[in-house]
Amino acid sequence: MVLHRHLSRTASHRRSLLKNLASDLLEKESITTTWAKAKEAQSFTERIISYTKMENQEKARSLAQGKLFRQGTTLPKLFEELGPRYKTRNGGYTRVLKLEPRFGDKAPQAIVELVDGEREIKFWLCARIVARLERQGLEIDETTQRNVDKLVRFRENGEQEFRELVEKAKELFYSTEESIALRPVNDIKLNTTRKNIVMMQRPVKSDPTVKSE
Repeated sequence: MVLHRHLSRTASHRRSLLKNLASDLLEKESITTTWAKAKEAQSFTERIISYTKMENQEKARSLAQGKLFRQGTTLPKLFEELGPRYKTRNGGYTRVLKLEPRFGDKAPQAIVELVDGEREIKFWLCARIVARLERQGLEIDETTQRNVDKLVRFRENGEQEFRELVEKAKELFYSTEESIALRPVNDIKLNTTRKNIVMMQRPVKSDPTVKSE
């Protein structure tokens, strides 16, 4: 029997909250919320994505429609984009990453993300770690290599995309001797790294002395 977090809401409010979180996650592929909501949203969204594997697609769409808002955008995204993306996966479509506690009430926060997408934080983070190691002339450790292998396994053109991202990270973060000597990226707070990920998705300027807009 699966026990659910009540999230300090009535049953109807809880369902509405989860539908909203799942809809946001499908549309944006990455959302930030409290740790408790993140774990509930993860489980709820995993179940919705699993509908794309049903043989009876009409029934699958009917089930998904009852668990999502903004069906005009979320249903096409679910069945036309995420279904094909995860056709070789049997679960594990989402990931929860812990953040620092929220300022003020210190509530635990987290990021929920869809895996194998353009906004996958762990993919960007591992690319930056590999970029630093290569710039420093160090071998990639077993843990990092294992993470990279998992990240590219189900991603179409994953290895090529990862290598391109590593080179981009070298230009953005490790183009000088001073930057190469900086502490390892995994010592940096995740919320700071998330800002860096936005930077990494911008076009790389040819002149490394020119700051990004």
